[in-house]
Amino acid sequence: MSHHDHHEGHHHVLSDSTALKTILALLSLTVITVAIARVDLGVLNFPVAMFVASVKAVIVCSIFMGLKYENRENTVIFSTSLLFMLIFFILTFGDLLTRGDVYVKGQIIPAELQAAGPSKFSKPWIESPEIIAHGKGLFAAQCTSCHGDGGAGNGPAAAGLNPKPRNFTVGEGWKNGRKGSQIFGTLTKGLNTMPAFGSLPSEDRWALAHYVRTLGPHSAEKDSDADLAKVGVDPNQEGGGGSAEKSIPLEAAIEILSES
Repeated sequence: MSHHDHHEGHHHVLSDSTALKTILALLSLTVITVAIARVDLGVLNFPVAMFVASVKAVIVCSIFMGLKYENRENTVIFSTSLLFMLIFFILTFGDLLTRGDVYVKGQIIPAELQAAGPSKFSKPWIESPEIIAHGKGLFAAQCTSCHGDGGAGNGPAAAGLNPKPRNFTVGEGWKNGRKGSQIFGTLTKGLNTMPAFGSLPSEDRWALAHYVRTLGPHSAEKDSDADLAKVGVDPNQEGGGGSAEKSIPLEAAIEILSES
């Protein structure tokens, strides 16, 4: 057998000291991983966890799997695969971390629709261009599958519903009425095949109510104090009180609805 053949068939024997050092390094990294899991690093949580896991994987492959003692060709192949994986993670999570979207059970919730911080509207029951614009965004994300892009009740999911979703473009036949407070109440309690959206922040329900009114004939009917009181709103109080206190973040509400 030639010297080359003898070299190819040689197996490196790991020394006890190297094995012990490697095990201690892996245990230390495991402790670091557990410690990091108990600290909120924000968007850095995942990258830091992946970095620690990658270091552990490199140690295992290099020492215990013998890559460190293999031919250079194998080391180059392994290193190249790690490089491409790193590029993939950088591009993918660079996009996710800068997009600002929230994913709940595979559903994308745009950043502009996420509930965070104090209310944007001190008196959301009062119609304004700003709250109507907010309602339009919510409608596009949450309501078009049943009610359609234009609110005519002809969305892709409408075919499987009985009774059919409300056609918002007509002014007649509204069971609970077409005032803002009445639509708000319907959103809160649900109606027929439409589930209750009472878990949504109250200002989002008001925004949807105002936008839905714009899809049909113009109505000069305004909410009276008595109408607002029926849905738990005190018009003399910032935020309206009552139903606003029951609001939870939008992404949590969607998760609850998806499980119902």
